[in-house]
Amino acid sequence: MKRHTLKLTAMLAVLAMLPVGWALAAMPIAFMVNGTVTSVAGNQVVIDGKAYKVQTQGPALHDLEAIHPGEKVQVFLNGPPGAAGSQVVAINVQKAR
Repeated sequence: MKRHTLKLTAMLAVLAMLPVGWALAAMPIAFMVNGTVTSVAGNQVVIDGKAYKVQTQGPALHDLEAIHPGEKVQVFLNGPPGAAGSQVVAINVQKAR
């Protein structure tokens, strides 16, 4: 029992030293899709021929106004890409290098 407690304490000490960014990056907060914008209409964006609804409450709808067909984007969803209720919660335009 004492050895188990010692291992647990050591693990927690190591985790406490990690930067917060690493801890958040390891958590599956959202699902991500990368691709080229095919079209934008209303609260929907089509990426590589697949349509995704954009949440009407939040920053993604505002970001949607700034993207155009042909741009490479990364979108974050609040559920699996194929699920009926999944919506885009954030949009990242990938800058050309």
